[in-house]
Amino acid sequence: MFGLQFAVSSGRCTRGAYMQLIKITGNLQLGLGCGYITVIDTGALKAPGLSEINGSYEHDNELASLVIGLSDVTLINMAMENSTEMQDVLLIVVHAVIRMREVGKRPVCYFVHQNVSDVAAHDQNIRGCKHLLEQLDVMTQAAAKMEK
Repeated sequence: MFGLQFAVSSGRCTRGAYMQLIKITGNLQLGLGCGYITVIDTGALKAPGLSEINGSYEHDNELASLVIGLSDVTLINMAMENSTEMQDVLLIVVHAVIRMREVGKRPVCYFVHQNVSDVAAHDQNIRGCKHLLEQLDVMTQAAAKMEK
């Protein structure tokens, strides 16, 4: 996100979450009824360099549950071309959403799928959206079976 002061490096490599408190003013403050917004960035779900570490799957699940549990709105950045990697992230997110529903929270999640370029972007975005929804349905069914 532009303007935030999170630590950055190449690729996804963090092991935790970065948080930043952002002061809001003016009409936005009046409209939201608050003076600050907290932005939490995990940036590391299914990080390739961390996948061989023992407990990384549980770590990812716990981190996703924490962030989704704390958030009013969650943005999930799906910038992956690898379908297996995308399915893994979807499964982690769906598990977290199921856990939140068990405690009475109804999380709002938005998926941002951004691996499309070129002049055919509109058509590719439509196909990508349909594919993402299909994968989300499959991962939701799999997560529900695993949570039973």
